[in-house]
Amino acid sequence: MLSTECSPLCPFRAFKCTKNALVIRRRRDRLETICDWTGDRCIGWRCQFAVCMRHALLPEGTCSLMAEKKERKPSIDEEALRVKSQYTDIGRKLKKRGLDVEGEV
Repeated sequence: MLSTECSPLCPFRAFKCTKNALVIRRRRDRLETICDWTGDRCIGWRCQFAVCMRHALLPEGTCSLMAEKKERKPSIDEEALRVKSQYTDIGRKLKKRGLDVEGEV
């Protein structure tokens, strides 16, 4: 599961350091973010020079793009209406081709 917290390893490649001090290095099997300006690990959205190029960084440090990724599960009624409309569309297409559909809804 993806974290909704903004990080320098943004999957949308939207994280930017306004000091151009962000360095991403590969350490063994993972990526490491270093701030060249301080010489320490990058603290991400907590840094005063952190910017989101897609304007998705919220004040509490979460990414609104990641929040949009969470899908809402449709209710059973919505799902039934969707299936019913698909079924009637398929039935119409089959009738055009001359096939008889049993059990019309």
